[in-house]
Amino acid sequence: MDAVLGGMGLGLVAALGLVGCAGEEDPIPAPDFPEGTGQPAANAARYPAGPYGINPGRVIANYQFVGYANADTNNDTMQPIQLADFYNPTGTEVFPEGSQYGAGEPKPKVLLIDVSSVWCGPCKEEAESVLPRLYEKYQPLGGEFLVQLADGRNPGEPAVARDLFRWTTQYEVKYPSAIDPSYKLGALFQADAFPANMLVKTQDMTIVEVVAGVPQENSTFWRTFEKIMNGEI
Repeated sequence: MDAVLGGMGLGLVAALGLVGCAGEEDPIPAPDFPEGTGQPAANAARYPAGPYGINPGRVIANYQFVGYANADTNNDTMQPIQLADFYNPTGTEVFPEGSQYGAGEPKPKVLLIDVSSVWCGPCKEEAESVLPRLYEKYQPLGGEFLVQLADGRNPGEPAVARDLFRWTTQYEVKYPSAIDPSYKLGALFQADAFPANMLVKTQDMTIVEVVAGVPQENSTFWRTFEKIMNGEI
């Protein structure tokens, strides 16, 4: 069933019309978002001005999510994650003291935002077979991944804390991973299918490329990722 649904794809905007939960209590409650965060966060320091959008050439707004900076080392406590965390205007910025990403660690030069769903077969394939190998290759060179679970186990049901916990545990996720209780990013994204992959140049938070589906290694998508990382774009 997963494969069938994943092959058919699901537009995110259409999915948002069906919002519900399974009725179980989340094992890790998601903290409330501070006033003013989201699309865009008014209190984000030094974040680029718009025009904001989800198409190439636009600045991705400073969305705030909740999740894990690295579930492989800590998936007991969910943390706020916002896109401003990855903003790297000089190309040589480092994470500040006390950062959940590692104090003094270099900020990325390119950010992959992967919008996935628990029910989606191709998303599972990507999480298991594609992203781990590429993350190991690119992270030391200035690349970063951020996976945002949109739907949970059923289409139209927003992913919740337990979904993220299970997902990151099953796939031994080492890169930042989050859910979006407000569904603000998903409400704007108009991909025809999950997963939806977006490349962001962190020097100005501009979207360079957006694709629906799983970009395989050695595809033009990953060559573009490398060009941004190497300062060619």
